[in-house]
Amino acid sequence: MMMTSVMLLMPRVDAARAAEVTIRADDEGFGAMKAPSNALVLVSYVGTIVESGEMFDTTYGGERFDTNAAGVGSRSIAPAPERPVVLNLSSSYPVPGVPEGLRAGVRGMRVGGTREFDVPPELGFGDVVVRSPFATIPAGSTLRYTVKVLRLSTTGPDALFKGVTRCGRGGASAQSSGCGAVEAAEP
Repeated sequence: MMMTSVMLLMPRVDAARAAEVTIRADDEGFGAMKAPSNALVLVSYVGTIVESGEMFDTTYGGERFDTNAAGVGSRSIAPAPERPVVLNLSSSYPVPGVPEGLRAGVRGMRVGGTREFDVPPELGFGDVVVRSPFATIPAGSTLRYTVKVLRLSTTGPDALFKGVTRCGRGGASAQSSGCGAVEAAEP
């Protein structure tokens, strides 16, 4: 098993110190370009809590998820659909629920590549308890992601969905029936 560390200097209010994303396994893929920090990527992934092994998020679908329909502890009736997600790899555009360590771990990947990496709490959710779709992430947790890059674009989101049908980007009219058919490809 290949282990690599990626050093990042994070401009955090609580501490301006180096933190590492540890790459546990890396299948390079076939893409011509490595994902730069200004890229958008369409990815599929599974996230687990290292300390417990519990899955907290996945884009592969097939799992029942937590809802707020009837309060804490409610579960979905139907399993979640498979739906890859778009990640903006730039640190300049923080998105709630997307830790910096996830973006850092994906940077440098190629289309078709799969990478498993650990995100320390400083680059994850820190000392905050976070409720995710499939589990509650305790404060101070190390996160493990296994990510596959399906598409990569430095020109905008439209290139990520070229040739994709019935797999919407979300919202009230979102479609997911074609998401399982999205294959790794360069636009």
